Amino acid sequence: MIEKKEHFPAEDGHIESILIGVGQVKVSFQTWDARKFVLIFENVERIVSTHAVYGDISRYEVLSGSDKGTRYIFYSTWHDEDQEEKGVLWIDAEKMEIFQVGIEAELNAAIFDVGYGYVGGQKCPYHG
Repeated sequence: MIEKKEHFPAEDGHIESILIGVGQVKVSFQTWDARKFVLIFENVERIVSTHAVYGDISRYEVLSGSDKGTRYIFYSTWHDEDQEEKGVLWIDAEKMEIFQVGIEAELNAAIFDVGYGYVGGQKCPYHG
Protein backbone atom coordinates (compact mmCIF):
# COMPACT_ATOMS: atom_id res chain seq x y z
CA MET A 1 0.00 0.00 0.00
CA ILE A 2 1.45 3.34 -1.10
CA GLU A 3 -0.24 6.65 -0.32
CA LYS A 4 0.94 10.09 -1.41
CA LYS A 5 1.11 12.61 1.45
CA GLU A 6 1.63 16.34 1.84
CA HIS A 7 3.57 16.09 5.15
CA PHE A 8 5.33 13.58 7.37
CA PRO A 9 6.13 13.66 11.11
CA ALA A 10 9.92 14.01 11.36
CA GLU A 11 10.28 14.49 15.13
CA ASP A 12 11.90 11.49 16.88
CA GLY A 13 12.06 9.50 13.64
CA HIS A 14 15.15 8.42 11.76
CA ILE A 15 16.50 8.11 8.24
CA GLU A 16 16.94 4.46 7.28
CA SER A 17 18.73 4.98 3.98
CA ILE A 18 19.58 7.45 1.25
CA LEU A 19 19.65 6.38 -2.40
CA ILE A 20 21.29 8.85 -4.78
CA GLY A 21 20.62 8.80 -8.52
CA VAL A 22 21.36 11.25 -11.32
CA GLY A 23 19.51 14.40 -10.26
CA GLN A 24 17.26 12.44 -7.87
CA VAL A 25 17.46 11.28 -4.27
CA LYS A 26 15.21 8.85 -2.36
CA VAL A 27 15.23 8.98 1.44
CA SER A 28 13.65 6.13 3.41
CA PHE A 29 12.34 7.52 6.71
CA GLN A 30 10.77 5.78 9.70
CA THR A 31 8.75 7.68 12.32
CA TRP A 32 8.89 7.08 16.07
CA ASP A 33 5.75 4.90 15.80
CA ALA A 34 7.18 2.72 12.96
CA ARG A 35 5.40 4.37 10.01
CA LYS A 36 7.52 4.30 6.86
CA PHE A 37 7.83 7.11 4.34
CA VAL A 38 9.80 7.53 1.14
CA LEU A 39 10.77 11.09 0.24
CA ILE A 40 11.63 11.58 -3.42
CA PHE A 41 13.62 14.70 -4.30
CA GLU A 42 13.65 15.76 -7.97
CA ASN A 43 16.24 17.80 -9.89
CA VAL A 44 18.70 17.70 -7.01
CA GLU A 45 21.51 20.23 -7.26
CA ARG A 46 23.27 19.41 -3.99
CA ILE A 47 23.18 16.89 -1.16
CA VAL A 48 25.25 16.99 2.02
CA SER A 49 25.02 14.24 4.61
CA THR A 50 26.89 13.96 7.88
CA HIS A 51 25.95 10.97 10.05
CA ALA A 52 22.34 11.24 8.83
CA VAL A 53 21.41 7.55 8.78
CA TYR A 54 19.88 6.06 11.96
CA GLY A 55 20.41 9.11 14.16
CA ASP A 56 17.29 10.54 15.79
CA ILE A 57 15.83 13.50 13.93
CA SER A 58 14.53 16.44 15.97
CA ARG A 59 12.87 18.32 13.13
CA TYR A 60 12.73 18.93 9.41
CA GLU A 61 12.81 22.34 7.73
CA VAL A 62 12.00 23.59 4.23
CA LEU A 63 13.69 26.81 3.10
CA SER A 64 12.54 28.17 -0.24
CA GLY A 65 13.85 30.91 -2.43
CA SER A 66 17.46 29.89 -2.98
CA ASP A 67 18.89 30.03 -6.50
CA LYS A 68 19.16 26.23 -6.42
CA GLY A 69 15.45 25.73 -5.69
CA THR A 70 14.32 24.64 -2.27
CA ARG A 71 16.57 23.52 0.59
CA TYR A 72 15.38 20.63 2.74
CA ILE A 73 17.20 20.17 6.07
CA PHE A 74 16.98 17.37 8.65
CA TYR A 75 18.25 18.19 12.15
CA SER A 76 19.69 15.77 14.70
CA THR A 77 18.44 15.52 18.27
CA TRP A 78 22.00 14.84 19.39
CA HIS A 79 23.81 18.03 20.38
CA ASP A 80 25.09 19.59 23.58
CA GLU A 81 22.67 21.87 25.43
CA ASP A 82 24.89 24.89 24.78
CA GLN A 83 25.07 24.20 21.03
CA GLU A 84 22.61 24.85 18.23
CA GLU A 85 20.76 22.02 16.54
CA LYS A 86 22.96 20.24 14.06
CA GLY A 87 21.84 19.70 10.47
CA VAL A 88 22.69 16.18 9.35
CA LEU A 89 21.16 16.16 5.85
CA TRP A 90 20.74 19.06 3.41
CA ILE A 91 19.18 18.59 -0.01
CA ASP A 92 18.81 21.39 -2.56
CA ALA A 93 16.16 20.28 -5.05
CA GLU A 94 13.41 21.58 -7.29
CA LYS A 95 10.69 19.60 -5.52
CA MET A 96 9.94 16.76 -3.12
CA GLU A 97 7.18 14.15 -3.04
CA ILE A 98 6.22 12.18 0.07
CA PHE A 99 4.85 8.63 0.03
CA GLN A 100 3.74 6.56 3.01
CA VAL A 101 4.31 2.86 2.48
CA GLY A 102 3.02 -0.23 4.27
CA ILE A 103 4.14 -0.72 7.85
CA GLU A 104 4.99 -4.36 7.18
CA ALA A 105 7.81 -3.33 4.82
CA GLU A 106 11.21 -4.70 5.77
CA LEU A 107 14.09 -2.46 6.72
CA ASN A 108 14.94 -0.27 3.69
CA ALA A 109 12.38 -2.15 1.56
CA ALA A 110 10.22 0.96 1.69
CA ILE A 111 12.57 2.73 -0.65
CA PHE A 112 11.86 0.14 -3.35
CA ASP A 113 8.09 -0.03 -2.79
CA VAL A 114 7.75 3.27 -4.61
CA GLY A 115 9.48 1.81 -7.66
CA TYR A 116 12.78 1.46 -9.43
CA GLY A 117 11.97 4.23 -11.92
CA TYR A 118 15.09 6.30 -11.52
CA VAL A 119 17.59 3.67 -10.36
CA GLY A 120 18.48 2.81 -13.96
CA GLY A 121 17.87 4.15 -17.42
CA GLN A 122 18.79 7.73 -16.68
CA LYS A 123 20.55 10.03 -19.05
CA CYS A 124 23.97 11.03 -17.87
CA PRO A 125 24.37 14.84 -17.92
CA TYR A 126 27.94 14.38 -19.24
CA HIS A 127 27.48 11.63 -21.84
CA GLY A 128 23.79 11.90 -22.83
